[in-house]
Amino acid sequence: MVSEYSRSGVDLDKVKRIHDEISKTISSTYTRTVLGAGHYSGVIEVNGIKLALHTDGVGTKTILALRSGILEPVGQDCVAMNVNDLICIGSIPLALVDYIALDKPSTDLVSKVMSGLIKASKESGVDIVGGETAIMPGVINGFDLSCTALGIVNELKTGKDIRPGDVVIGLKSNGVHSNGFSLIRRLIEEGKIAFDSWKDELMKPTALYVKPILEVLPYIKGAAHITGGSFSKIRRLTGLKVELLDMPEPQEVFKEIEKSGVPHEEMYKVFNMGIGMTLFLSKENVDEVMKTVQKYVDAFKIGEVKEGEGIIIRTYKNQVLSI
Repeated sequence: MVSEYSRSGVDLDKVKRIHDEISKTISSTYTRTVLGAGHYSGVIEVNGIKLALHTDGVGTKTILALRSGILEPVGQDCVAMNVNDLICIGSIPLALVDYIALDKPSTDLVSKVMSGLIKASKESGVDIVGGETAIMPGVINGFDLSCTALGIVNELKTGKDIRPGDVVIGLKSNGVHSNGFSLIRRLIEEGKIAFDSWKDELMKPTALYVKPILEVLPYIKGAAHITGGSFSKIRRLTGLKVELLDMPEPQEVFKEIEKSGVPHEEMYKVFNMGIGMTLFLSKENVDEVMKTVQKYVDAFKIGEVKEGEGIIIRTYKNQVLSI
């Protein structure tokens, strides 16, 4: 049980059970599905072409965006939450559609959010081919933002080729990204985090990892975007034991969240703790991959795959946790 997150209204165990039930139900519709629910993206095959689809949103970070007036970054958040998941299964992102729902019309809000969407889409090589704007008073309080993204798959990367001895590389995050904000907002409301002091850090957009990963895609056996549920996402790739014993020091914003009352172990179950993406590859490819990705983002060799099962993390306080 993730106590502080549950107290904030998000019970990860219950969410997992809902996801499992949905996955079982929708599988009855599969006729052209190559990769169904439960991984980072769904994949269908049409006339020999594999197409990947993913949908995600910004979540309750939108509430703090309104409060702070820092609106443009959530546009990048929305794009990143989709394209970063697409590339985890070896898909090249191509296009997306956006959905923005508001409690009342606001040209200024929409303009700023769209600016972020457009900048992030251009950086990721993605076309925004359409979308929907809905005015929903009584249903929406403020605004909600989500996207659905499409990619093409030349070689599917599901993690099935991961073996003991493989190395895990971590790509640095831009901070909190866009997960765990129900918990963060509760801490702000309780006066445990001074929002005015930390708003610039908290509102930093989710990092875009498309360019570095596409450059090293042939070397990657699997990739895990560290979002909701944090490092537990690695279980989507492999059931082997993954030891992350060389994690870097996280950014100060994570330490501030922890100081506000979140248990140390829970931090590594909710937040990315400075690592936004993990890459799995053979030892002989580590130097080449590190050299390439570091042109775009700081990267670290953070662990290895071993015989057995489970996810083991050595934290910045030198504690060893089983996630």
